[in-house]
This record gives sequence, C-alpha cells and structure tokens, in this order.
Amino acid sequence: MIMKRGFIFDQLFCVNCKACSAACSLENRFSVKARSVLNYNSEISVSVAYSNLSVACNHCEVPVCLDGCPASAYRCDPSSGAIIIDDTKCIGCKYCIWNCPFDAPRYDPENSVIGKCHFCYTRLDEDMEPACTSACPTGALSFGDLNNYDKADAPDWYPGNELSPGMRFRKNSGNIPLRIIPTSLFRKDIKGVPAEKKSRESEWSLILFSFMSILSVSMISVSLITSKLPDKILFISLTLLPGLVSLFHLGKWYRAWRAVFNIKSSPLSREILAYILYSIISLAAVAYGLPFLIITASVTGFFLLLFIDAVYIYTSRSMNAYFHSGQTFITALLIISFLSGFTLPFLFISSVKVILIIYRYIPEQSNIAVLRFIRLALLLVAGASIVTGISYPGTSIIFILLTGELIDRIIFYFDFNPVGISDHIYKHIARLSYEKKGD
Repeated sequence: MIMKRGFIFDQLFCVNCKACSAACSLENRFSVKARSVLNYNSEISVSVAYSNLSVACNHCEVPVCLDGCPASAYRCDPSSGAIIIDDTKCIGCKYCIWNCPFDAPRYDPENSVIGKCHFCYTRLDEDMEPACTSACPTGALSFGDLNNYDKADAPDWYPGNELSPGMRFRKNSGNIPLRIIPTSLFRKDIKGVPAEKKSRESEWSLILFSFMSILSVSMISVSLITSKLPDKILFISLTLLPGLVSLFHLGKWYRAWRAVFNIKSSPLSREILAYILYSIISLAAVAYGLPFLIITASVTGFFLLLFIDAVYIYTSRSMNAYFHSGQTFITALLIISFLSGFTLPFLFISSVKVILIIYRYIPEQSNIAVLRFIRLALLLVAGASIVTGISYPGTSIIFILLTGELIDRIIFYFDFNPVGISDHIYKHIARLSYEKKGD
C-alpha cells in the first residue's frame, strides 16, 4: 500500500488556541489566512457537544479547485501530493472558492488573486512536518500516514468524502459525550445567524453576462425561424457586451486570455471558449446573412447556454442546480417561443417554470419570496397576452416578459449557494438541536 501523508485531527484535544493558524502565517508569510479554527456548536447548545476543527486545504486526491480552474493556475506536487496555486497565473475568477467544500482557497483583495495552504511542501522535501502540525501544543493536529486511520471516523457533517481529502480523524466527533455543566447557565437551543455564505462578489457582471447571452442566442434563433435578421446594432451590442462585462468579475482582468487554458476539465473554460466561438460565428451570420451560418450560430449558441448552466451545476453538486426556472437554456427556449409566436411551446415551458417557481416559493419566508411573486406575475401577464392576443406582440408586453426573465436570473444567483464546511457544521448542529428539542 502506497503511503499517503496528510493531516490527522483529534477534536478532543483542540483548545482553539489557534497556534496552528499563527504558525502557518508566520512560516509562509501568506497574505490570506490559509488555516482557520472553526467552532462546532459555538452557540453552546447543551443538547450537542462543543468542539473545534482546525481546517485548511486538504490536498484532495480529486482536487476540484485544480480541475475547475480555467486558467490552469493549480498544480499537484508529485512528491508530496500538495495542491499548489501559482499566483502569477491566477486570474482571480474565484471559481475555486465556489468549488471547494472546505473553504480552503481564499481571495486576496490586495493582490486580486487566490491564496491557500500549500502543505508546506518545501518543508516536506526536507523531511520536516508542516508548520501548523509542528506548532500544535496539545497534539490535536498532527501529520502522518493516512492509511493508519479509518475514513469512517470523520464527523457526519464533514463534506467532500467523494474528493478523498487528505484529512483523517482520530475520534468520531458525533459521538463525543461532552456535556455542559451546569446546563442551566447555557442556552438549550441554537440562537444565531446561519453560517455566512461564500463570497460571490461582482455577481452583477455574471448576471449581465448570462442574461445578455440569453438575449443574443434568442435573437439569432428567432431570425432562423422567421427568416428575418435582427437589428445589427442591437445584436452586436448584446453579443459583445457580455464578454466586456465579464471582465469585471476577474481580479486580474488583463489575464483573461488564460481563461481557456483548461478546456479538458474546467466548465468555466468551456463556457468561455463557447462564448468566443459563438460570438465569431453569430456576428458573421448577421453580417453576411448566410443561412448555414445562422444555423451554425444558433446551435453554437445553445451549446454556450448549456455550458453556462454547467458552470453552476459543477459547483453545487446537487439536484437543485438542475431544476431552476432561471437556468439560461430554459429561459432562452421561453423567449424564442414567445417572440416566434409559438403558443403551445410557450405555455409548456411556462408551466415548467411556474412549477419550479412555486416549488421554491412555498417554503420561503424572506424578501426573495416577494421577488418570486413579482416574477411569477410578469410571466402570467405575458402568458395571458400571447393566448388572448391582447397587446401581443407589442413592445410593452415583450418588455414585461424580458423583465420577468431578468428577475428570474437574479433570483437564480440568490438561490445559488456553494456550500462550504462552516455551512455544513451549522446545518448539522441546527438539525441535532431540533431533534433534541423534539425529544
């Protein structure tokens, strides 16, 4: 059996002194906090054990940060297995932050790139331990052969097992028989704010990129159906502007050319390449009006929309990402059927969207529920117009439809929540506390 070295953690001995985090920063002079100590049950619910977790990059055997990086800024060190990022290649797209369930990659706002634990791989080459494990005063965090420990000892809430993380636990934290004495001094129920969502800065640029791409693909597809080319100025604007606004999402926008360096495994790389190909073909189609170019542009456009949706499906790794009314592909089909006057296809797609909207609306108690209601109302108005012929196909009713679809795309980003380890911890504690309360 090949020895695979990694971190071993014993929550019974961690006292939250943060020596591991301090040693990491002092050794590597990182501009970001590469290792953190998370609190398990920081609200001191007496029904659930209190403990800590020291976490950094786990240098997984299936590194989604490396596989998903469009710029190929990550590499795997062959001798240590460390997953290392080269900040001279990083474009600051933050896609690795979304993908990692351990919240290991951290965005450095001063340098506009990603920083993370690199396993102290230079120390490993010199037969030394990582700085964090050597500094732990209680032995809670150590370094050794992972084959000596059972993966089943990981806590129930520990995510990413399918990635084979380089982290093992000496004890199953879910079975720690810890009680707070006297219990009368502490809250019996969790009362606090859920774990903070991962940073999704500059979402407005992603919303504009995806929505304008939807409109562009819809326009070229409608022209194929109606044999009438779209307005050139409007179409060129809707086709080229998405590429421009997407640059605002990058920390290093002048490195955007690197975004297609990982076509093989990165959904984001494939999205960017599809956008470039679609832009070239569709602009040529509108300029020359050749039928085969219009057909090719339409097909390429739908592939672009599928690749846009794939970016978020890859990140969330859940069925919820597959079923959302704000997905680009289904939205484009709705707009095309509406502008082309295809009533039955429009009603079918609208029905699917209504079901998906209601599915998310019913259990929700927030301001987003109001936004969902407005979005639903606009869709119903557009549907009534195409069925009755009232105001259809006037500019005002088209504006109403597109406004509703834009709101739907905005809602998509509210619903899109890349789950990290702190969120896993919170949900697990909340569930246990609720179960104990029920008992």
